[in-house]
Amino acid sequence: MSGHRCARPAFRLQRGVVVWVFAGMVSLVSQEARAADWSDFLTDPGGWNALKQQWQKTGVDVSIEDVEELWSIPTGGARPSEHYVGLTQVDVTLDLARLAGENGREGEWGKFEISAMDLRGKPFSNYPLYAFNQTSSSEADPNLRLYELAYGWSSADAKFATRVGKLDLSQDFMVSTTALTFLNASFGWPMLPSNNLYGQGPASPVATPAVWLRYQFPEGWQGQIALADDNATGARSFLNATDPWNQNQDPSGTRFNFGTGAFLIGEVAHNVNHGGRTGTYKAGFYIDTGRFPLQADSDVSRRGNWEVYMIMDHTLLKDRGAGELRGFVRWEYTGLADRNQISSSLDAGMVLVGPFHRSNDNVGLGFGYAAPSHDLMLQKPDGSFRHHGNEYHLELTYAAQVLPWMTLQPDVQGLINPSGGAYDSGRRVKSALIFGLHLGLSF
Repeated sequence: MSGHRCARPAFRLQRGVVVWVFAGMVSLVSQEARAADWSDFLTDPGGWNALKQQWQKTGVDVSIEDVEELWSIPTGGARPSEHYVGLTQVDVTLDLARLAGENGREGEWGKFEISAMDLRGKPFSNYPLYAFNQTSSSEADPNLRLYELAYGWSSADAKFATRVGKLDLSQDFMVSTTALTFLNASFGWPMLPSNNLYGQGPASPVATPAVWLRYQFPEGWQGQIALADDNATGARSFLNATDPWNQNQDPSGTRFNFGTGAFLIGEVAHNVNHGGRTGTYKAGFYIDTGRFPLQADSDVSRRGNWEVYMIMDHTLLKDRGAGELRGFVRWEYTGLADRNQISSSLDAGMVLVGPFHRSNDNVGLGFGYAAPSHDLMLQKPDGSFRHHGNEYHLELTYAAQVLPWMTLQPDVQGLINPSGGAYDSGRRVKSALIFGLHLGLSF
C-alpha cells in the first residue's frame, strides 16, 4: 500500500520456540498417560479430570480444545465445493502462589498463561464464497502458532482484574454470549473490525501486545478498557492480495510488533434482571491511530479509524419444560466510510437453551447483514462501475452435548449477495447454500 509509513523493527522469536512450547505441553499429557490404557484415559472423563485436579493442586492447569469441521457448498459461490478446517488449542495456566507452595487464595500472586494453536485445512470464505464474513470462526491460515502469552491478576473481591501480554481482545470485547452458539464467525468477532482493521484485528488466532483492565461497579455495572498494538502480525501493507488476512506474515505468532499504530478499545456493560429474566446491555468503541488506504484510491492513505457498537443479550421466555429462549442484537457503525470496507453491520438471533428436555443442548436461528462503504466500487465485466449492495447471511444450528467432553453441531447457512455483488471470471458470484458439521472436543 503506497503511502503507508514503514513499521519500526519488531521483536521476533524463532518459530522453533512455539514448536517447543506446544510439544512440551503435549508431552506433559503423554508422559502421565503412558501408565494407563489410552482408550480408558481418553474416553473416561474421570481419568483425565483426576489428573487435571492433581496438577491444579500444584498450580498447573492444562486444557485442550479440538475442533473438526466439514463444510459443503452444493450450490452458489464461484463453484460448488467441499472443505475441511480444524484446530487444536492447548492452554497452560500457572498459579504463581501455588507453584511457590503458598496456601493462600487461588491466583493471589497472579497467573501466567500460555497457549498455542495448530490450525489445519484451507480457508474458503474468500474463495470460492467471496464473502465479507467468514463461514466458520475456526477458519484460518494453516499454521502452528503461539496464541496468547500473558500475566493476569485479580483482586480478592474480584472487582478489579488486569492482564498484560500477547492478548486476544475478542474474548472480552464486542461479545454477545448468546451469539456464541453459532458457527458463523460474524456472530463472534463482528464484521466491521474483521474487515476494517489490520489482519482482522486482535482476534483469534492472532493475539497482539496489549494491556487490559476491568472494574466491577455496584448495581451490575462493569467497565473495561484495553490499549494494544493495532497490527499483530506486523504486516507492512494493509492490502495483500496473496495473503488477505496477513496471518502468514507472522506464521508462528511470535512477532511482537509496536510500529504501526495504537488500538484503544473500551466498553461499558450493565446486567439487569426483570422478574427472573436476565440480560446484559453493552456499549463500546474503538480508536485506531494507524494509517488506512482509501476505498476510492488505495494508493492514498489516511490516519485514524474508529467504530461504535451496542449489544443486547436478554432472556425472552423461560419455561421449565420447554427450555429458555434467549435473544440478542448487535449493531456497529463507523462514520469513516472513505477508508473502511464496511460502514455498518447488524446481527441478531434467538437461541433455545435446553430443547427437548436436553439441558445442555442449544438450537439457534441467526441473521446478519453488512452494509459496504459507499466509496467501495464494483467493476462489472463490461468495465462499468457500480456500488456494492448489502451482504446477508442466515444460520440455523443445533449444538448437541453428546458427552460431557464432546459436542456435535450440524449447521445450515445461507449467504445472500456475497460481498454485495462480486464477479469471478466474468460471472456474478451466486448466493450460496452451505452445510456444515462441527465436532468439538474439550479436555
